[in-house]
Amino acid sequence: MPIVNFAFPPGLNQNGTPYSRKGRWEESNLVRYHDGSVRPIGGWGRRTAAGAEIAALAADASLEAVRDVFSWRDQNQEQNTAFFSNLGAYHMSEGGIVTEFTYAGYTPFNPDKDAFILTGFGAGFYGVGAFGAANNTDGTEPVPPDRWYSDNFGEVLIHGVRSNGPMQELDRGTLVASAVLNAPDAPQAVLVTDERQVMAIGGDGQTRRVQFSEIEDRTQWTSTVSNQAVDITLPGDGRLLNAIRVLNSVLILGENDAHVARYIGPPYVYSTALAGYNCGPLAAETLIGTDRFAVWWGDRNFWIYDGVVKGINCEVIDELYDDLNMLQVSKISAFTNTQFSEVWWLYQSVGSTTGEVDSYVMWDYNANIWHRGRINRTAGVDSGVLVFPILVDNTGVIYNHELTDTFPLGEGDIFIQSGLLDLGAGDNNVAVRYIYPDTEGTAGISYSFLGRQLPNSAEYTYGPYAYQSERPIPTRAFGRMIKARIDFTEIMSEMGALRLDIAPSGTGGR
Repeated sequence: MPIVNFAFPPGLNQNGTPYSRKGRWEESNLVRYHDGSVRPIGGWGRRTAAGAEIAALAADASLEAVRDVFSWRDQNQEQNTAFFSNLGAYHMSEGGIVTEFTYAGYTPFNPDKDAFILTGFGAGFYGVGAFGAANNTDGTEPVPPDRWYSDNFGEVLIHGVRSNGPMQELDRGTLVASAVLNAPDAPQAVLVTDERQVMAIGGDGQTRRVQFSEIEDRTQWTSTVSNQAVDITLPGDGRLLNAIRVLNSVLILGENDAHVARYIGPPYVYSTALAGYNCGPLAAETLIGTDRFAVWWGDRNFWIYDGVVKGINCEVIDELYDDLNMLQVSKISAFTNTQFSEVWWLYQSVGSTTGEVDSYVMWDYNANIWHRGRINRTAGVDSGVLVFPILVDNTGVIYNHELTDTFPLGEGDIFIQSGLLDLGAGDNNVAVRYIYPDTEGTAGISYSFLGRQLPNSAEYTYGPYAYQSERPIPTRAFGRMIKARIDFTEIMSEMGALRLDIAPSGTGGR
């Protein structure tokens, strides 16, 4: 037969059945589709200071994990990065000096790094269950680990623990945190608006409350006829969970709804409008934004707000939800990688061997494609004011990412694998005789095939077959249906089209 060009659409498809996904990429790890080819993501290296590796932030990784990261520039235009764990807060200077700045009197609501369900004597409601028995109530929410909000008011870092304790400000000169005077207590989320007002949601125990400070004054929260402080309560049910600046407005997400607040000036200062319903996030921290939109991970779907709230077609949602540890969704972290137009969500899989976040799902928003894989990172932040994106592993080690001269070693095989391929109606075996490679960095690519007789029958592996210079690569792969797998071992490796010399080979089994 002639050479067949399997021009798979970019990105993964993991929905439906194996046969319904034929002709698509089906599985991958630590690769991206960019400029018309599949390639490894950029590698990483441990962050250093004065030639030495920066020590891990977690003194005991069994008790502490970093979940939130924020970076900003101070008045001297120096980089600042804040890391927040379930036990405290840390500042890293541009020169790599790390200083703990956990505010005095901080008491974690949940000091554990994991979410848990209340069980045992004293748990649940009075009079429910047998006295002295280990009790838990079906349908109760897990108690999440402490998570932090953060934003910068100029060079001042506004931060705090969601729904736990006072709003804090970090003095950049002394690296000492103190309470913001007169601010709402225990807000669920805080941000600084384009008008330089500090906005808080869910403060003072009122879960639908939205408050704005006076313009340029983070200590004035009482609304008067002579200022632009605002105190409103949004209609609806459920708690408000998070808020983000987007398209010259503020998107406010609740458990069940989305509202948009827009600055209109005195006397009303802000207008608010319902933007969507039944579109709440899976967890507050799944919300992330770019200069064009906000996006969040919802319940079995993903949502975007670009002026209108709408769902995103996610072609990996079926296997993603089979993989997701639903008890630990409060540990999800999100970050953008704008260099490659990507949004990453880090999550814990049901099969995690570390008991920690170990996986990711990534959306390329320009190409509208999805990838999934494994990576030992619990939080990250885009390059932005930084030279490289920074990610943190489950021991608190800080890494620079997307290094163009470094291969992403240490997180499993770097590969992409196709769905099923067959001939005609699939009644004949396929014999793959030669591979005609379309590659760059060719020494770092190998090919394998997995053959089977039925969509759900046993697989047999053929290969791997290494690249051969100036001639097609001979193979002996066989099956009614086959899958192709491409492994990468060098950072400069790229693969374009999958071109195969195939022929029918009878109807018998292996």
